[in-house]
Amino acid sequence: MNRPDRREAAAAAALVLVGVGLRLLLVALFPTEPLSDFRGLVLFGVRLRDEGLAVPGWHWVQFSPGLPLILAGLFRVFPHGVAGVARNATAVATGLLPLAPFLLWRTVLGLRARFLAGALLALWPGQVLFSGVPAQENWATLPAVALACLAARRLRLRDGSSWPVAAGLLFALAAAIRQELLVVMLAPALAAAGLPGQNAGRGRRLFALGLAASLPLLALAAERRAATGRFAILTEHGGLGLLGTVVPGSAAAGWKDPMLYAASVDPEYLREPARLRQDAGRLAWREWRRRWRFHAYRVAVSALTLSVESESENLYWSLQAPGALSPPRAAPGLALARRFAPWLRAELAIVTGAFVAALVLAWRRRDDAILVIASAVVLKILVQELFSPLGRLMVPAIALELLAIALGAAALAAASTRRERTASAALAVGVAAALLFAVPPLRALAIRKDEAPPVLDRFPLGVAGGGGAFADCAVEAGRIRGIGTDRVWVDPLAGKARVACRLPALAPDAALGLDLEAGDPLAVRVQADGRDREASEPGSAPGWRRAVLAPAGAPAPSAVVFDADGPFGFGFVRRSGAAPPLPRDRVLP
Repeated sequence: MNRPDRREAAAAAALVLVGVGLRLLLVALFPTEPLSDFRGLVLFGVRLRDEGLAVPGWHWVQFSPGLPLILAGLFRVFPHGVAGVARNATAVATGLLPLAPFLLWRTVLGLRARFLAGALLALWPGQVLFSGVPAQENWATLPAVALACLAARRLRLRDGSSWPVAAGLLFALAAAIRQELLVVMLAPALAAAGLPGQNAGRGRRLFALGLAASLPLLALAAERRAATGRFAILTEHGGLGLLGTVVPGSAAAGWKDPMLYAASVDPEYLREPARLRQDAGRLAWREWRRRWRFHAYRVAVSALTLSVESESENLYWSLQAPGALSPPRAAPGLALARRFAPWLRAELAIVTGAFVAALVLAWRRRDDAILVIASAVVLKILVQELFSPLGRLMVPAIALELLAIALGAAALAAASTRRERTASAALAVGVAAALLFAVPPLRALAIRKDEAPPVLDRFPLGVAGGGGAFADCAVEAGRIRGIGTDRVWVDPLAGKARVACRLPALAPDAALGLDLEAGDPLAVRVQADGRDREASEPGSAPGWRRAVLAPAGAPAPSAVVFDADGPFGFGFVRRSGAAPPLPRDRVLP
């Protein structure tokens, strides 16, 4: 091996060591438990492994199958401790991300420029701190970055070379993991396949791209049809994503579960979630028309906010959420999140400023490579603003921004005047400073101008496992904060919350349980037919406790009343025995 090859190998090894090492160190010190959607993805992977690729279930409504299929394959190889397998695999996969620009740009950029591109991804602090979460966004970033690198390579070389099959497969993989990347990664895919240009064989390359991209996606659509009877690439919850972005009260978090709004429009949506999914787009459009000036302002402010706050928001899922870390690690994790949050805001503002400077430079020089990558970033932000402006969804976009910054830095270093370099640096710093100072008051104004969530006084609440049975509940004191088909969360008003539920008649062949979520379960008084019940058993999810309302074979109570001095959540569960419906201790050790 000659000296240049040794330098290449040493640089690649350094990127892998830093990228993978930092992430594995973090997950070793702070092993994050997958929660919420991330827990659902792991459970989906377990079911695909254990029950076959066409296993039916609610997962198909909400998730693209790409990541669960990857996890199912990993769980076959490593069948025990699946939460740890998913966590460590995510850390390793994202740690290998720096190799994409370093290897694919070998004939495009010099060693230093490629090492810079890889180092930006390896040392990316927001992703390092989020790398223990088995999120779709973490995994979708790999094919998105590789596809963008192929596109930049082709546009920089301009020698007629193209990779339509590789581009199509990467496009399909990205879209299979995060479905909005069907739109976002189209420009890089076309560029990598041979656009723009009029070289011979252009049509053949486009055909190969279309075939390589469509066949895997059609196979996934066939898998969905086998599981659900619905032949489709996209999930059914897109309308709910759009609705949750525009409902009253959504401006603070960017997205709010729309079930409370939908129940205030028609409580029967709680009995018919499929009808709600069909009507969600129409309801969202109605909200847009009703408050279009506010929503236009909210979208603009949200885009700016994501350019500063998204990485610090991700700390919630990796370090801050209740149940994300074991009790011995929870306090150190919270301290680490508080220490890093201000730095992540500053770091992301600088990244955004540098990306804007690279975009301006590319526009002036007609640098197609940067412009194509930037178009994917802009499309990602636009799609995200429409459907769910959540911080974690920005991970692929930030990775593409880092690629554009590396290309811009290489262009400045190769051929630029001192004045041009100074102007680019000043623009980056100016944009970063403007974002840091302007976003907080603009966001605060959007929150103040938003409407309060609707009030819901009476509602049906499904009994989980009850075969379509519903309790009829009334709020006598307090206010509903959030609601699902079989869960509801209540906040007190004037220090008091009271909810009364009349239970349906149920066959006495299985136990009836009550799941309760509260900071102190003893502070919530639960009475079933006038008798006090205590939630003392493990519930159906982390943070929940179970009270047995009726053991198997005994008649269920007809009414349950909740009195509380603080916020709480509850749901009724009908199961054989008193085991939790999600076997957390057996599936996610």
